[in-house]
Amino acid sequence: MFHFKRVMAALVAVWLAPAAYAQSEGRAEVPRGLWQAQANVQGISFHVRTRRCGRALCGRVERVKNRRGFDAPSNAVGQMVLWELSPQADGSFMGEYRDGAGNAWMNTRVEVRGNALQLRICEGSDCRGESWKRLR
Repeated sequence: MFHFKRVMAALVAVWLAPAAYAQSEGRAEVPRGLWQAQANVQGISFHVRTRRCGRALCGRVERVKNRRGFDAPSNAVGQMVLWELSPQADGSFMGEYRDGAGNAWMNTRVEVRGNALQLRICEGSDCRGESWKRLR
């Protein structure tokens, strides 16, 4: 009986090892979907499609909406705004965020909270937060 318990304990450890290894290596689940970014001062917002790019998270502008919710013509459509955000041990992603004007922030943390994608965008010690709403 003692031998059986040791074998079962070893099997459980082997079964759980990949999950523990993935967490220790910072392999978080990529939050794929369509997200509505926070509107800028003109009321323009992006619809950003997130996807896996290798082990990282990337996001590309799929549509641009004006303040009334109608499609707006923009050169931003098709542009990457989230660049290879690498998974972190806490389940978040760190990497580069670029806004519609082409400004880049290298220290951006992204994490999912419910139906929101929370961004913490930092340049040096100056940080701001954004919340993107899940559309799909």
